[in-house]
Amino acid sequence: MNNKKRINIFIVDDNKVFTLALKADIESSFVNMPVMVHTFETGEACMKKFNEIKPQVVILDFHLTNKNSDENDSIKVLDRIKKENYHTNVIILTVDDNIEIALKSFRHGASDYVVKTETAFRKINYSLLHLFKMMEAKNDAKRYRRMVIGLVLCVAVVIIVVVAIQIFDPSYLNR
Repeated sequence: MNNKKRINIFIVDDNKVFTLALKADIESSFVNMPVMVHTFETGEACMKKFNEIKPQVVILDFHLTNKNSDENDSIKVLDRIKKENYHTNVIILTVDDNIEIALKSFRHGASDYVVKTETAFRKINYSLLHLFKMMEAKNDAKRYRRMVIGLVLCVAVVIIVVVAIQIFDPSYLNR
């Protein structure tokens, strides 16, 4: 993983104790990686900081209990996240082991769905590790694509110069 770029993770959950424990677990599990974990109790608070920080991952509780209906509808928050930055990975976190909620989450662009059980932290860390590897692979692919384009352009320039010399001064190559 490229240590030069920090990975911002948002945790959006109204359960403060769970949020702080998850934050501590993520930070200790990825101590050798440049991870910065930000916590929010509402979807609205998350979205206020979203464009400023541009997180690569958002861990979003499915059941947010706030007075504002847009804040406690995690699917609306998920839709807003994907509208702002489609490439942000969203892990839906919930107490419900319900296939309908999981499918709905995936249809709206969630990267993963984790049920809050005694193994939730381990599953989240595994999901994060998988997402980090995918992000690294995408960055490598972009870098290699740029290198290939640069190489092709260099070869094209050399060919153009040789052709131009043959057209404008054919005797130059015979010297």
